[in-house]
Amino acid sequence: MKKKLLAALSIEKLIQRFIAVWCCINLYTVLTSAIPFTDKAFAFNVNPFVYVPILAALFVSLSIISATFSEHNVDSWAFALGFAAFTSYTLTLNREFWYCMSLIVLAAIALNFLVKDDKLQIGRIKLGKKVTVLIVSLCALFIFGVVSAISCLRYATYSSPNFDFGIWCNMFHHMKEGFLPIVSSERDKLLSHFAVHISPIYYLLLPLYCIFPSPYTLQISQGIILAGGIIPFYLLARHKGLSNKVIVMLSIAYAFSPALICGTTYDLHENCFLVPLLLWMFYFFEKGKYPLMYLAAFGVCMIKEDACLFVLFFGIFLFLSKKKYLHGIILAVLSAAYFGLAMFLLTKFGDGVLSDRFNNYMYEDNGLVGMVRIILADPAYVFTQTLKPEKLVYLLKLLLPLGFLPLATKKVSHFVILLPFMLINLMTDYEYQFSIDFQYSFGAAACLMYLAVINAKELGDRPKKYMSSLAAVAAVMIFLITAGGRLNALEERYKTGAEEFATLNSALETLPEDASVKASTFFIPHIAARDEVYEIRSNNETDYVVFDMRPSLIHETDDLRVLYAAMGYSTELDIPDRIMIMKNPRADY
Repeated sequence: MKKKLLAALSIEKLIQRFIAVWCCINLYTVLTSAIPFTDKAFAFNVNPFVYVPILAALFVSLSIISATFSEHNVDSWAFALGFAAFTSYTLTLNREFWYCMSLIVLAAIALNFLVKDDKLQIGRIKLGKKVTVLIVSLCALFIFGVVSAISCLRYATYSSPNFDFGIWCNMFHHMKEGFLPIVSSERDKLLSHFAVHISPIYYLLLPLYCIFPSPYTLQISQGIILAGGIIPFYLLARHKGLSNKVIVMLSIAYAFSPALICGTTYDLHENCFLVPLLLWMFYFFEKGKYPLMYLAAFGVCMIKEDACLFVLFFGIFLFLSKKKYLHGIILAVLSAAYFGLAMFLLTKFGDGVLSDRFNNYMYEDNGLVGMVRIILADPAYVFTQTLKPEKLVYLLKLLLPLGFLPLATKKVSHFVILLPFMLINLMTDYEYQFSIDFQYSFGAAACLMYLAVINAKELGDRPKKYMSSLAAVAAVMIFLITAGGRLNALEERYKTGAEEFATLNSALETLPEDASVKASTFFIPHIAARDEVYEIRSNNETDYVVFDMRPSLIHETDDLRVLYAAMGYSTELDIPDRIMIMKNPRADY
């Protein structure tokens, strides 16, 4: 017993024990205090005559437990769990990025300490294939649930605008009725969406939408697609010989990935297909299943015209890094040819190429050709546009949830696969493309995940365990300050606004299904299952005009309501602070 007591009083264990009980008592004070912990008055609201005795009592109690069960490293587990509980809860109260970063730095130090000598005795745990598959499946279920919940709550709470959800609701209505991707609310006229972006991949969702024709189906579909990406991710990790424990850590990082989950917080986009299709393409290459690799690459190109850039640079990666010259050339040439064809079609027959997202490279009227010239002739300018403070924060939000594994390699050729990420996300001055809150990070996330796996294979046992554990921890922590906050806010909005949303639903149901309508942006997704629906300031004449009269938005249409009243439009429905519906005097209803 004396020996156990001496062991329990070692400096290392005493420090762990103190931090554990310190985290617990501080968590208690945060939970019970009326003053937020971000206020310096918080500390002076803590009663030291209560704080110190409780701290001492906890310390003594944990010391006894540690001495009694010395073979189980009680102090290390108490340290890990106490730190996790304190940091997780405070992150739900203060979602500021740099506060989260400070905690991640502390977590990284703590993990390094715990992984060394396996202080949590994780090595004793035997993790079989069946249990691993079960955990990976739960991870898939988690990301599906979170994405579906956020997306559906956005729609249910009238938080989804016409751009970019109403246009998809209208497009799928037309696809269901006539199989063509026609949209009326995207360019203020009946026009194929393919004149804006060439995205035939959407047809994969059409059978499900035909069975369940609802905006909720479209929102939930995105959850299914992203959850499905964990399958090739898991298979790729197994193929590379990663241990089940490392696979579990990386699967947790996938499930909590801020880039994947936050990329859906502005509703459905075809970019979500990049995650599973790119991962399948990478997996089939690694397995040597080249016909399936080409099939997946073809699917990537069908997502959007610029998606083929990922295939192009993957081909270059195969050529330079993997020495697969034939397959590299075929992928690069075919994807480049498709990109050129898509650019020609959009310019000649469509709505043009969205080159304005690279205005920082546009010089006079030289377009994309001028952009290439700037990149080749003035690389210093490129770096001035690429490495900016806000983009470094963006990089941290992408790399930390993968434990910096995508950079953990001596093979410079591996970085070729990140060139489309640099081009699409870092070189632009279009702020949405370097924000994890939008859909433009899906492709980058898939490429980073691939690099995380192939780099992990090259690492030693300890750095592999440490970096994969850091990936899981950082992913959860950044999730709490990003997607977690959005989910909580939407849940609260759904509860408090139940009456408002029920009123709006009932009012919009009074519109005839075959009537043409102009409406405020947040109403369009709810009435988009019709041939013609336009934004409120459309130039098209419609049977009805629907105004959002909620206090935060009513001022946006003051002039329009006066104008339509002067034109003889009659008020069919007027619910103060909610909605107004006006009818065209020439409407046959």
